[in-house]
Amino acid sequence: MKRLRGVGWVSLLAALVGATSCSSSGTVDEATTAVVVTQIGFGARTGETVEGVEVAVGLDLDGRVSDNSDELGCRRNDFVAPDGRAGVDNQFTFLYETVAEVFQDGVVEGIIQNSINEGRLLLIYQLSEVEDLRNDDLVEVAIYLGEGRPDLNSNNRIVANQTFDRRLDAQVTTVRGRIVDGVLETDAFDTEMPMAFFNVFFDLKLTNARIRGEIHEDGTMSGILGGAVDQEQVYEIGRMADGAQELQITPTLQMLLPRWADLLPGEDGRCTHLSAALTFESVPAFVFADVAP
Repeated sequence: MKRLRGVGWVSLLAALVGATSCSSSGTVDEATTAVVVTQIGFGARTGETVEGVEVAVGLDLDGRVSDNSDELGCRRNDFVAPDGRAGVDNQFTFLYETVAEVFQDGVVEGIIQNSINEGRLLLIYQLSEVEDLRNDDLVEVAIYLGEGRPDLNSNNRIVANQTFDRRLDAQVTTVRGRIVDGVLETDAFDTEMPMAFFNVFFDLKLTNARIRGEIHEDGTMSGILGGAVDQEQVYEIGRMADGAQELQITPTLQMLLPRWADLLPGEDGRCTHLSAALTFESVPAFVFADVAP
């Protein structure tokens, strides 16, 4: 294990290690920079503009600043982030805003929050090869699902420093990243995770996904998980929703999605995927390594 350079972080991580205990379930993974996601939301427009460009929460997923003349961006206008980052891709915000008008306020987020609180969506980010949690040009990030019923605080959120099992039947994605001024940014990766939308539960598949997370001194991390969502997956989710309720969603999706798709053009030049951004809050956690629940 590499030596940590930041004295403040050494003290924090030492305290976390000291708080760890073993049990008959197995041994605790020694990587001390694991966090479990306590809250997931959808990145959205803020209603503001900067030099005529709309402001929205999200990430630059294609490495370009696109407007309505850019064929590679399917002639979709990129956004600017609240902190001034240009080229933000988040066309999913239009779909989210459309859904929010149909369902009661907070319904979509409430379903996701219940999944987290009940332990069905325990998304864990685990950092290794970390020398400095303020600035480190090469770290390794593992993204996977945990298992267990979490304890909640008075705000109905997961309590920090709990220990979970790793879901051995779920995918583990490992990607390289870097930390600059306390902000973690990863390379692109593909992943999937259980999600709820249109009152339907499904495995959300993200292509060319990235994480941008601000690491706080108390060990928590907040940020954005962005990626490309295949239009065909959204159509399938819509068909599932059509069969579960009287409201028919698919015809509206077929009309609107082609207008919003902005990533991964096919041979015909039409974009096949929709950029999306999920916001997250997380707290420190521990994970039993390679032991079945």
